[in-house]
Amino acid sequence: MPTEIIRKVRLLILLHIGLIAGFSKADFFKVMSGKEVREMTSMIETLELNGDQVDNMAYMGALKMRKSEFLKQVKGKLELFKQGKLLLENAISKNVDNPEYRFLRLMIQEHAPKILKYNHHVEADTKLIIKEYDHMSPDIKDAVLNYAKTSPGLKKFFYANLSK
Repeated sequence: MPTEIIRKVRLLILLHIGLIAGFSKADFFKVMSGKEVREMTSMIETLELNGDQVDNMAYMGALKMRKSEFLKQVKGKLELFKQGKLLLENAISKNVDNPEYRFLRLMIQEHAPKILKYNHHVEADTKLIIKEYDHMSPDIKDAVLNYAKTSPGLKKFFYANLSK
């Protein structure tokens, strides 16, 4: 029982620090690329507390879909994935040409199980990310470059151009 209380206090402290410090996209991508469900949960809760801005919706949606991969029960996985998909797709519909949101979707689409049929926008998202790369913030550029190492669509473009 005491360890549960300690865990909750730590979570509250992390949430409080997250609210004071603001949302860090670099921290987000670190959590997104990891496998720590607790960190994902903490980041989702921080995003929820920061309000329902479109950015928060997009990032929270992507993180929920990523987190669903680590749940044990199929029903829970599917439910969380659908919640995340709805959040991310709503954010994209409000700002269709936002390369950050499309990058979030691309990361999910390229790793989503085929049975979910969430891969219809891979080509369009890849093209937009490549086109808008030079205009992205440094945190997003770093995330794109790191992700490009394993991305079928981005890998060809970035490694072909980086070797020049």
